[in-house]
Amino acid sequence: MFYLMLGIFVAVAFGALLKKQQTRQHPQPPQAAPQEEVQAASSEAPQEDRLVIGSPGVKAPEAPAEEPTPQSEAVPAPQEGRSIAILQEEIVPCDTVLAAKPISSPNAVGSATYSAAAPATLGEDSPYAYGSSAEPPKKAKPSASLLRWCGRTGSLQVGDLVILGPVTYWSDGPSSVKDPCCIDVVLPVEYPQEGASLPADGAASYAEMTPLQRGVYLTWLAGGRIQPPLHLCYPSLWLYGLERRVIADRLDMGLCLAEAFRLLPLIRWDAVLTSLIHFITWLAAKIWLSEDELLSFCKKLLVVPGELLIMLLGSYANSKLPLPSAVAFTLIRTSERLRTAALGERAPQVAHSDELLQKFTPLYKEATNGGLILPKPKTSLTLAYTPTNPSLDAKKEASNGVVELPNFFEDLGVFDPLVAVWRDFVTDLTPRQPKTAAESLEGRPDFEGFVEALRQGGDDGPLTSTLGALGALMGLDCSTDKVHGGDRKNMVETAQVEGYQILPNLGLPGWDYGWEDPILLLPLELGARLSQDYLAASFLLDLLCALMEVRIRKLFEPLRQRLNHYFSLSTEDNVRLEAQGLLDVPAHHPVERYGELVQFWLQGEDLADLRNFLFDFLSFLPQTQAEEQALRERVCGVLNVSSATPPPYEERAPLERGEALLKTLSPLFRNS
Repeated sequence: MFYLMLGIFVAVAFGALLKKQQTRQHPQPPQAAPQEEVQAASSEAPQEDRLVIGSPGVKAPEAPAEEPTPQSEAVPAPQEGRSIAILQEEIVPCDTVLAAKPISSPNAVGSATYSAAAPATLGEDSPYAYGSSAEPPKKAKPSASLLRWCGRTGSLQVGDLVILGPVTYWSDGPSSVKDPCCIDVVLPVEYPQEGASLPADGAASYAEMTPLQRGVYLTWLAGGRIQPPLHLCYPSLWLYGLERRVIADRLDMGLCLAEAFRLLPLIRWDAVLTSLIHFITWLAAKIWLSEDELLSFCKKLLVVPGELLIMLLGSYANSKLPLPSAVAFTLIRTSERLRTAALGERAPQVAHSDELLQKFTPLYKEATNGGLILPKPKTSLTLAYTPTNPSLDAKKEASNGVVELPNFFEDLGVFDPLVAVWRDFVTDLTPRQPKTAAESLEGRPDFEGFVEALRQGGDDGPLTSTLGALGALMGLDCSTDKVHGGDRKNMVETAQVEGYQILPNLGLPGWDYGWEDPILLLPLELGARLSQDYLAASFLLDLLCALMEVRIRKLFEPLRQRLNHYFSLSTEDNVRLEAQGLLDVPAHHPVERYGELVQFWLQGEDLADLRNFLFDFLSFLPQTQAEEQALRERVCGVLNVSSATPPPYEERAPLERGEALLKTLSPLFRNS
């Protein structure tokens, strides 16, 4: 009660004191009317008595002068309006606040993938600077562009060209991190025109390229990197980006390894090929790929680096587990040291084949009592990778990337049983040499004169002729309606002796060959074997050209290039397929003939698998829904299968689909 009374007393006293103070400062006329008193209280309050909230030293704006209002029209203001203070708050500029704390490496922004919608400019060298200070700096400092990564799921737009999944770095101006692989989207680009001559030289970096070279490079990237590059500088620059991603940023090792695998069959330059294989080997050791993944990779190579084979053997050292026949077959087939120990310096190279593996398995298990047992090596070796990217510190990165591996090849005596099996296996496997077969022919033909007559002073490219002309040269009976299998075999063997391959494949069983059929003679190294991947791709290209009724070369090339998605084709294979256009454009045989051949060798599910593959293969064509439906009905009609919707392929990589189809089509190539 006491405190309540004390509070009332203080409030009354303070109010009286305030009223007295206002009376001293603003004395009122003693005889003013009530209306005049109200008007004076509202219009004559001095400006400096207003309460101002804001920064010190900032004056409030002066109120504009008002015209006097007639007394009869004055609106009386409420009496308590005298004690309300007029508030004015000034907006104080705030400093820029980062949306997130910058990371240590500007290149590895949370392994984010930037798309074409990425902001054009960013403040400083951080992807987080979204705002700017209200007061600009006194001197504008140029900010370096950020080096950005665009991975497999991203897209990059350069002019009118949209590149899906370029798997490299880019910037929108000179980057703060100087890297030769960086695609500066600001630099001018000239895209190659159809029929125009392409540049035969290269450049050390993207920035140093001419506009036309940039156009060639970007077109190659936009095509999915499935066709052989024009110059070694293009795969080299792209490899620089993979190196930076895994070495400097330490991200996406699995992605970069998979992309390097895809590029491997397209490289024909030894220096780039060696660097790429070394990069794959080092990454595989860093990640330590599983046995299945290593085997899948080794199947595609004729020679495998020893370090990869060591990783393949690592889990069997001192495990007392027998070495599986698939691992043993891959080891002896791809190791240069073991093949040399078995067959000498000129040991033939053998491509992977499931049929050969089935023949090898019983011989291997019988000679090794079920499988080779490997002891643990006593020594080890180190694997270091020196990046080819000149913007990376080669010495530093080589020392940081050392991987230690057990040295299985120090003592080759451990593999003596395997070497003995391989020596006998290859001897029995090697067919009669073409030279011996050709020499047994009566009256060996003048093949060189035949070739010179076809060449007529031209280059070393493909030569066009007919089966009848080649048969007449060899003295074969050309009066029959069809070419017998024995005659075709003699022609193939004779051409191999002279260093030529005959297109089309004369070993297709069940195919009717006529003497008037056109052929191509392509240069072929003596003893070289055509891979099953190439044979399947060549047959599919014939089928597709007949199915699509290809009439011009412009439609042929996309079909040929897309085959690299599904099959492991070498540079030589792509050259052969490209030359095949001389036979397939326009298509020489109706598609119904291919349908009859396929239906003879494939049944039921195999035909459905081929239908599903063709549906997926042709899905890239720009066509309307009606055109797509008509094409699918044509495929089903040729194969004589139902038009049921095929299962989705999203979970299977294109190479896996191609490998599955290769097994389906294998009966067609048993004699090839």
